[in-house]
Amino acid sequence: MTRTTAGFVDPESGPGLTADDAVGVMDELAALIGDALGRPVRLVLGSAAPPADGPVFHAYDGSGAVVAVARWALDPVSAQLLLAEAAVLAAVGEVAELGSPLVAPRLVALTTWHGGPLLVEEAGPPPYASRPPTREERRAAELAVARLVTPADLDRSYAAELRTALARLEPSSVTERLAATFELLAERHDLDALPRGAWHGNWSPTTIAAAAAGGGRVLAWGWERFAVNRPLGFDTLHFRLAQLRLRGRSAGVGAVLVREAAELLTEWPVRPEDRECVARLLLLELAVRELREVGERQAPVSWAADWLAPTLFSV
Repeated sequence: MTRTTAGFVDPESGPGLTADDAVGVMDELAALIGDALGRPVRLVLGSAAPPADGPVFHAYDGSGAVVAVARWALDPVSAQLLLAEAAVLAAVGEVAELGSPLVAPRLVALTTWHGGPLLVEEAGPPPYASRPPTREERRAAELAVARLVTPADLDRSYAAELRTALARLEPSSVTERLAATFELLAERHDLDALPRGAWHGNWSPTTIAAAAAGGGRVLAWGWERFAVNRPLGFDTLHFRLAQLRLRGRSAGVGAVLVREAAELLTEWPVRPEDRECVARLLLLELAVRELREVGERQAPVSWAADWLAPTLFSV
C-alpha cells in the first residue's frame, strides 16, 4: 500500500489569518466548502478543541443535517496533523476499494485557505443506520488499521522515537518520572522487538460504527492522531481505556488496563511477558501527547499527571 503525503504547505510558515478573523469570513469559507460538496452549506464553528487541532467547522445542508467537517490549520503543529490525517483518509479509501473491512469518511477536499491547509471530509457519523461493531468486526478493523504501514514506516527504532518525544517535553518532576519509567521498561523489555504497525490514535466507541444492515464493515473517523511504528494492540487497549472512561470511571483506569492487558492482547502476536509492557507504553504515549498539547500546568484539564502518571510510576 502506498500512502501519499500532501506537501503544498510550508510547515515553517503559518496561515495569514487568526481564529477570530476566521469567524468574520464564514461566508467565504462556506462558499469554498459548498463548491467542494456541490451544494450550498451553512457553517457553524465547532466547540473548543485541543490547541494542536486548530478550528473545526461543521457544514450543514438545507435540511439541517451535518454533511461535512472542515479543519483548518492555524500553525505548523496543526498543519502537520491535518496533512497527516488527509494522507490517512486517502490511504484508507484505497484499501476500502479493495474490500477492506475498514472505511473512513470520504476526503472531499484538501486545499489552502488564507495560507493554511484546509481539510474537508464527510461528517464522521455514518449517514446510514448504525450500531456498535461486534467484537469480531472491531477486531477485523483493528487489524486493517495496523496494516496501514509501509516497510519504511517500521524500519525505525520505536524506543528511540519515544525517548526523543519524552526528551522534548517541558522539564518537570512529572516528565522526569515518565522518562525514568520509560527507561525501566526499555531495560526490562526489548521495545524494538515488539511487533509493530499503525495506530489509529483515537480508537473508541465514539469514533467507530458499523452498518445496522450488516456487511461487517466498520466506519472509523477521528484520524488526526494516526501514527505508525507503534506496538500492535494499541488500538485494542485504547478502545478498552475509552470504555472505562465512558462508564464514568477516571481514577485507576490505567491500572485496570494494565491488569487486563494479558487477556486483551491474546489475539495479537505479543508475547505474554510483554503484554503489560505494551499497555504501559500506550499510557506513556497518551501522557506524552497530553503534556505536549495541553501541558502539565493546565490541571485539572490535563489528566496525564493525574491518573495516567501514577499507574506508570508503579512500574
